[in-house]
Amino acid sequence: MLRSLVSRRAPFAAPLRSALWSARRFPLGGGLLLVPLVIACAGPAQNTQSDEAKAKPAEICSDNKDCYNKAAAALAAKDNGKALPFLPKACDHEPKACMIAGQMLQKGEGVPADVPRAADFFAKACAGGIAIGCAIEADIRYKGEGGTPVDKARARALYEKTCGPDMLENCGNAGIMNATGDGGPEDKAKARGFYDMACGGNDAQSCVAGGVMYLNGEGGAKDEAKAKAYFEKACEAKSADGCFNLAVVFGKGHGVAVDLNKYKELMQKACSMGSTKGCDADKQLAAEMDKAKQPPAKPAKGKK
Repeated sequence: MLRSLVSRRAPFAAPLRSALWSARRFPLGGGLLLVPLVIACAGPAQNTQSDEAKAKPAEICSDNKDCYNKAAAALAAKDNGKALPFLPKACDHEPKACMIAGQMLQKGEGVPADVPRAADFFAKACAGGIAIGCAIEADIRYKGEGGTPVDKARARALYEKTCGPDMLENCGNAGIMNATGDGGPEDKAKARGFYDMACGGNDAQSCVAGGVMYLNGEGGAKDEAKAKAYFEKACEAKSADGCFNLAVVFGKGHGVAVDLNKYKELMQKACSMGSTKGCDADKQLAAEMDKAKQPPAKPAKGKK
C-alpha cells in the first residue's frame, strides 16, 4: 500500500483563494486516508437562505467568468450550496475553482458528499496545471474512495507525474507501485530511480526500500556501499526499519567488516523504536553470546 501527501497550501488568486488542504503520511503497508479539507475563504458552510429565497428560481450565470464571480460571491457569504452550481463553469474559467469544487464534494463541506465527482474536478485541476489536484486525485483513485472506481493505472501515472522536490512522498508511492507491479508492469529499475529521488530528499521509507534494492541488486547493479548509506540515512531519521537493516549490514558483513557490537547496538536501537524483529534479533544474539561464554562440557567418564 501507499503513503499519502504531506500538508500543503496552494495559493488561490482572488476572489477564489485561501483553499487549504492537507493529507497525512502513511507507513509502508498502511492505508490511504485524506485528512478533511477546509475551505478557508468560505469558512464553515452555513445555510443562510430564508424560505422565501429558497423558493426563488436558481440564479444563473451568463458565461464562465460570470459563474466564477458568482461562485466567489457565494463562498464569501459562506453559502457553499449556492456556490456549487456555479463551480463547474467557473472551473472551466479558472482551474483553482476546480480545486474548490473538488474539496467541497470530497468531504461534503456544506453540500452532499460526492467523491467520484470530486475526483473528476481534481482531474480538471490537474489538467489545468495544479499538481496537488493530481496528487489528491491519485489517492482517491488508488483506493476507490467514496465509491470512486479504482483506477490504479491512473493513480500510478499521477504519482509519477507529481514526483519531485515538493512531493517526495509521491516519488515513494511511484517507487512502490513500480517495484511491485501495482497498476502496471513491474519495473524495478524505474522503481529504484524513484526511490533515489525520494531518499535524496530525506524520505526515510524510500531510503529503506531503495537500500534493499541496492543490497540485493534489484533494478540494477548491486551496491552494498550505497545500501549502507541509505540505511544510515533512514536510521538517523528514526526509521526502525532503517536501523534494523543497517544492523544486518554489520552483522552479515555486507561491504564492511563484521561487527557484532555495532550489530547489537543497532538492533537495540531498532527495538527501542518499535521493531519486533529488532527485539527478537537482539535477544537471539544475547543468548548466543551467553552460550559461547559457557565452558565446554566435560566428557563423561567411563566406568572402571
